[in-house]
Amino acid sequence: MLVWVVLLVSVIAPRMAPPVVHPIQVAVTQLSAFDRNSVVQQNRDARVEAAQMAQVATWSNELKQGLAEYEAKQQALAAAQAQAAAIAARSNHPPPPAEIAKDITDAFGPLGPAAVQWAMNVAWCESRYHPNSVNSDSGASGLFQFLPSTWSGTPYASQSPFDPRANAFAAAWLYSHYGPGRWVCQG
Repeated sequence: MLVWVVLLVSVIAPRMAPPVVHPIQVAVTQLSAFDRNSVVQQNRDARVEAAQMAQVATWSNELKQGLAEYEAKQQALAAAQAQAAAIAARSNHPPPPAEIAKDITDAFGPLGPAAVQWAMNVAWCESRYHPNSVNSDSGASGLFQFLPSTWSGTPYASQSPFDPRANAFAAAWLYSHYGPGRWVCQG
């Protein structure tokens, strides 16, 4: 029995004692009402600033895209104007305004350079490049001086013959389907 008591006291009893707890230091801070409001306001301000920066980034991208589109349009106008000036140098008339040159070039370009040359000459001869021209005798109107009956037979009849772009594309359509013989004034 003595062995059991020694065993109990030396081996088992120390294991049954509660573990030693070391005290943990906890730092407790107490925010005043002002501090809590300040933190909330800082978070709110940070969210507002992030939203504003996102809006600025969106506007910046839109501006860059708009500028790129504007520059591309200006380059296309300049190219059409240069082509019109080159054609006019071979002809006996001045080049058309840039927008008119672009409309004619866009419409007749797929038909080849000779068609563009022909179209520039006819537009000068028919209307002096004025899309609002009207022949008081025949009623022909627009850049290529379409008669109302001819205009109504084009795919552009739903548009105004005074729209220079529609007029140029209608002329290109008529030229590609029936040839240049529909115009008396050839430049």
